[in-house]
Amino acid sequence: MSSVVEFENVFQHANGRSILKGISFSIRQGESFALLGPNGAGKTMLLRLIIGLDRPSAGRIVVLGQDYDRLTAAELSRFRPSLGMVLQGGALLNGLTVAENLMLPLRASGQPVDSMWRKARLILTQLRLDGLENLHPHELSGGVLRKVELARALIQKPKLLLWDELLDGLDPASVIEIEDHLAREKRTRDMTVLFTTHQTSGALQVANRVGVLDNGKLLFAGAVGELSRIGDGDPDLKYALKGWV
Repeated sequence: MSSVVEFENVFQHANGRSILKGISFSIRQGESFALLGPNGAGKTMLLRLIIGLDRPSAGRIVVLGQDYDRLTAAELSRFRPSLGMVLQGGALLNGLTVAENLMLPLRASGQPVDSMWRKARLILTQLRLDGLENLHPHELSGGVLRKVELARALIQKPKLLLWDELLDGLDPASVIEIEDHLAREKRTRDMTVLFTTHQTSGALQVANRVGVLDNGKLLFAGAVGELSRIGDGDPDLKYALKGWV
């Protein structure tokens, strides 16, 4: 399988701090890759680099065959619809209805309003969110809000979905529904999923492969089944996993 994400010795510095330290790993097409780590480990920064919101201080990043070093700002902007992202803390606008929020990513393409409306209704139906299109985000519960954020990330049928803190704010029933929907998306469109979390109990059931990030260093990247075995022989990894796995 081809690689969808490739990091080669990536460093990132911000405000005099070293956020990421020599990160190298790859994610293959169609995988679900969980990036585990405590708060402050550098997980969100890694996602920001993948979506092109920040540029690395050093190293090379290739996403869906695009070498970010060679892309202009305009080219990166045109490429970004290939990526879907659910941000930690959400990014829906309270002044817009649910349907209007979902249609925002489509407006730059110049599609007719009725076409955008149909796509918004369809993705809401697929996620069992029928009847919410005219509500505003502040009228929704936390779990429903996260599902609407997922709907907006998926409306352009991205090849790569990024989700920061997948399990936050979701009840068990919502987690199961989202897992089922992501499984269908991966099956029908070979979509790749990369999600971060500091809650490992559910993550290890969703992911094919896993990475462990701690203090800006990638301590492990591999199959879920290898994690405990390798952790037993690696003091740093064992310490990082204490209380998680």
